[in-house]
Amino acid sequence: MTGAAAGAPPSWYKWQLVVVLLVVSALNYGDRSALSAVFPLLRRDLGVTDLQLGLLGSAFLWAYGLGCPFSGLLADRYSRSRIIVTSLALWSLATLAVAYVQDFRQLVAARVLLGVTECLYIPAALALIADHHGPATRGVAISLNLAGMSAGLIAGATGAGYMAQTLGWRQAFAALGWFGLALAVVAAFTVRDAAPATGEARATRAGSLLSQLAVLARTPTYYFVLLQSMLNSAGIWMFWQWLPLYYQETYGMSLAGAGFSGTFMLQATAVLGILLGGYASDRIGRDAPSRRPLVMALCYFAAAPLLLVFAGAPSYAILSGSVALFSLVRAFGQANENLILCDLFAPRERSTAFGVFLMANVGAGSIAILVAAWLRGTRGLGFAFAAISGIVVLAAASALAAYFRLPRDLARGTR
Repeated sequence: MTGAAAGAPPSWYKWQLVVVLLVVSALNYGDRSALSAVFPLLRRDLGVTDLQLGLLGSAFLWAYGLGCPFSGLLADRYSRSRIIVTSLALWSLATLAVAYVQDFRQLVAARVLLGVTECLYIPAALALIADHHGPATRGVAISLNLAGMSAGLIAGATGAGYMAQTLGWRQAFAALGWFGLALAVVAAFTVRDAAPATGEARATRAGSLLSQLAVLARTPTYYFVLLQSMLNSAGIWMFWQWLPLYYQETYGMSLAGAGFSGTFMLQATAVLGILLGGYASDRIGRDAPSRRPLVMALCYFAAAPLLLVFAGAPSYAILSGSVALFSLVRAFGQANENLILCDLFAPRERSTAFGVFLMANVGAGSIAILVAAWLRGTRGLGFAFAAISGIVVLAAASALAAYFRLPRDLARGTR
């Protein structure tokens, strides 16, 4: 029987899926980044302190991270497309709820709910894209999805900052919530599960969470890739949460201007870096997957010194240029990490691998956000951002260790 006769989607569908999930991923990250753009208004209207602002980010990340391994297991056992649509609808309701909070406790509850519902999405989405795309196109497909996340960070912070200035911060979250609910209807009709994975054997069913975790535990390369990602996440979450406020306080910018500068300089070049990195990884790693962690390590070593600019008193142009170049080079390297996981694990093990990955990342990020909040009061945000250079060097060393270990794990046939 042909693929069409067997019920498989047409050949062009795999790219339609990427486009739809790109938009969903943009909203996923836009909803979580919008809050940082309205921090000054939250301090005024709800009496929120700097430490409480840090706790808002950490509460979201704790809820998100703790749920990720379980959401990954669900996506390995059940319909990935249904999990994606359900997650989108539920997190949009959580975003809508922010528009109606009356105090800090209610705001924390809404952010926890956002974390619990958003954690269902990424493990299922990345694995579903990998199901529809074989090794020849997987890097570009996953990179487009990651680019959507970066674009969402820019749009979420900038759009929320603009709407908060003109209409009010509650209206900004109401608009995001209703848009997400409408997008969930579209996704329900356009997101489909894959036929047996392209060019790969599909396991019949995922095992228990413990058996899935045992597979990860037997793969040393996974530890090194996980560590570099945790270190990267610690630095990047510090940026996401605090960079708009740094721009506003350092350069006297408006909410919209600070929201734009604090995300655009970091994420616009990240989009370009991710896309270029994914394209390069498809070609560099197709016949020699072990090259992927080497590219990561070299990019991180090159990017780390660029953040030392925060140690001085740079102009807006110099600081923004340094942040943009750092983000471009770092993202080019990091585009390889999800592809390394696809090289290491079978299709029905990947969502769990992604889920544990996300849990560890957001755990590191939640701690980093609080550390940055503390440093803001003691040494200043500039010192905190300059310290990220050292974190990125450690991430490079971990990626280099993965480069030396990966050939042995691939030879063992962990896929």
